[in-house]
Amino acid sequence: MLKQFMIFMSRIVIAVVIGVFLNFNTQLNAQEQARGTISGTVRDKTTKSPMIGATVIVTGTQQGAIADTSGYFTIPSLEIGTYNLEFSYVGYEKLKKANVVVNPNRHTILDVEIEEKPLSIDDIVIRPTYFEKAKYAVVSNRSMDFEEIRSDPGSVEDVQRVVQALPGIISMSDEYNEIIVRGGIPGENLFVLDNIEIPNPNHFPIQGMGGGPINMINTYFVRDIDFYAGAFPAKYGDKVSSVMDIKLRDGNRIERTGNMYLGMAGIGAMVEGPLANGKVTYIVSGRKSYLDLIAPQVQLTAIPKYYNLQSKITSFISNNNKLTIDALFGNDRITIEDDEDAYSRGGENVKSRSHQYTLGATLLTLLGKKGFSTITISRVLNNWNNIVYHNDGHIYYNEKDNEAENTLKADIDYKIKNNIDFSAGINIKNTDFSHNKWLEKDTVYIYNYPTNPEQKISIQTIFPELNVRKSVSPYKSDAYAQVKFPINKLDVIWGLRYHHFTFTDENNLSPRVGLTYHLTPKTDINAAFGNHYQSPAYIDLTLNPANRNLEDKATRVSVLGIEHRFADDLKGTLEIFYKDYKKVPVSYNDITPDPLDSYEWLMVNKGEGYAKGIELFLQKKLSNSWHSTVSYSYSVSRARDLRYNTYYNWDFDHRHVFTLIAGYKARMMHIPWYTEMKKKLWYKPVAWLLPFGDEVVTSVRFRYLGGRPYTAPKYHPEFRRWLVDSDQMLNHQRFPHYARLDIRIDRRFFFKNWNMVTYFDMINILNRDNIWDYSYNENGTKDKILQYKVLPVGGITIEF
Repeated sequence: MLKQFMIFMSRIVIAVVIGVFLNFNTQLNAQEQARGTISGTVRDKTTKSPMIGATVIVTGTQQGAIADTSGYFTIPSLEIGTYNLEFSYVGYEKLKKANVVVNPNRHTILDVEIEEKPLSIDDIVIRPTYFEKAKYAVVSNRSMDFEEIRSDPGSVEDVQRVVQALPGIISMSDEYNEIIVRGGIPGENLFVLDNIEIPNPNHFPIQGMGGGPINMINTYFVRDIDFYAGAFPAKYGDKVSSVMDIKLRDGNRIERTGNMYLGMAGIGAMVEGPLANGKVTYIVSGRKSYLDLIAPQVQLTAIPKYYNLQSKITSFISNNNKLTIDALFGNDRITIEDDEDAYSRGGENVKSRSHQYTLGATLLTLLGKKGFSTITISRVLNNWNNIVYHNDGHIYYNEKDNEAENTLKADIDYKIKNNIDFSAGINIKNTDFSHNKWLEKDTVYIYNYPTNPEQKISIQTIFPELNVRKSVSPYKSDAYAQVKFPINKLDVIWGLRYHHFTFTDENNLSPRVGLTYHLTPKTDINAAFGNHYQSPAYIDLTLNPANRNLEDKATRVSVLGIEHRFADDLKGTLEIFYKDYKKVPVSYNDITPDPLDSYEWLMVNKGEGYAKGIELFLQKKLSNSWHSTVSYSYSVSRARDLRYNTYYNWDFDHRHVFTLIAGYKARMMHIPWYTEMKKKLWYKPVAWLLPFGDEVVTSVRFRYLGGRPYTAPKYHPEFRRWLVDSDQMLNHQRFPHYARLDIRIDRRFFFKNWNMVTYFDMINILNRDNIWDYSYNENGTKDKILQYKVLPVGGITIEF
């Protein structure tokens, strides 16, 4: 199947690439003479006010610019290729941007924010850096831009998979991009898209969690991502482990551009440009899966069908007011018909239909040179419509669920005086969830074993039917305040967050503290402490009427670390952390030893646990010809066995997590032998097969995880079921360790009025068998469930 699929994909790529290279010779001379422009704005990170007079320098050249009264700059007539830029202003940290692409006859648009650094601190010298940091972040924070996301090996341009290169971050499996941080569990990450909170931005989302197989967000919309792996600021709440804050760029204010895309996530196109003489900009994209179009070639029995639409409209109302409108929509369908035994999966056949959308508007208003405010209104909805049935057509489970959030947010960031920053906000959310679930009753029979194993002789127990018909519209309200101020060489961030949920009548306060001590100009010692709370998943609240009494899950997080900048483009961090869990909602069945107990989906806040560990992270940015990332974490994650009041290894206690990424960029466009080869007639139809391009980046990614713990159930032939017996220790066994090597080649070709970017990503190139789980069959046998075997993935983007 995979071989036939790759043959078909190759035919598509060959057709496209041959067509591209038919015009190659006619555009070659024009390419050599073509030049491009870098334009953009420079703003204060705290106040968003324009940095009048900020200096922009193109590293290694004599070219640069000075920002005007709007913070706008432009650097024309640059040779095509990639550059590093340096942004500076008196009293501010010098920021460097690496790998900025200049296309022929095009404007590359940058929106840059620089941070004030006080000059009065003794022994502190302001040095340039390629590493950006979120304003109120202290520990466990990483920022990454579009090019870093797009070219990450093994992540197939998925924003959630990219952050899994950071220490202590894993996923449920290769097939899902769920973010699980520092020994936690799924569903503990907060997604923020342009100030809009999104429960799950994925196709085929998992209810109550934050993952899926394919992220809906178009990577080409992304300006940058701030990821917090713990002890995050008071601005964020209702999650206990991490935050992914995704900021989208505005559309091009100067010219109309776009691209066409073909890759693992689907086939699609994007267009952007100005309206009303640049006072309004837009970005619009659409993407669709294509496996259903080539079903005869790939011979799949279950073919996922999905599409998504995304747009952003920006209106520059005045110099001090900007309105943005974001929209994201996805639709998914899949039918699985399995004639084989699927006992462990709960059913032989599934029909799944789902859709989700996000719509929001944000008004940003500058408050002079002292700060800014934002007001956001949004609506986010997830819908699930699934049925599960036997081979004879008998339906035994169905669901039609809707979960929506209507939100009003207001935030203010204000500079009280030099070096003292204050921010505060409120968040009012109307949560509208409607659950319609039915599961037929399940009878546990006693069979005549071993005399006649097929004969039912009596009934052991009957699990009652599930019948949920619940629609409610409660409110969540949040408020926070935080302040940042220096005391000599110490930066202090103090914050407090309040949360209330009307459905459970839950109230809580979350204090947060962050400290940074500037030990030397290159070395900081960081510490952060905080309480975090998370409301129960909406689906958990409706499964049993008594679940309305559930309280919020709570964690207390402590992080201590040291950060050292070895060079402008090389930084390392070493952190230790401790995170304890209280009041985790668990099924009442889990607190009793009898595996056949049934409490009709009743849940209680009895779960407890902790995670502790040490993490090392070393990153070199792509400022010259190579880049690399090394991350390692050792952690212990334990939970309380409520049956006997003992502790066991929690489900994602991998202990060792190691990731190595390394890449090399070859700039070939000015190499004589390459430019001569490009002129050859034979080069046109075969160029896509060769490891050459105007710019080529070759990168590898190696990932190692210690064996995940699991509980091996025992087969009971008298019930024809697998059960965890009362005398079994939980998660006492471990799967074999996980190891995966990915190799990726990115190539960029420049033409007169358009460009081409191709990539080839070989996932699990060593074809290692990584076991995810076992399938426990009704006849007492079990099978291995493997993660990705060797998987070649390719893609092509035409930029115009």
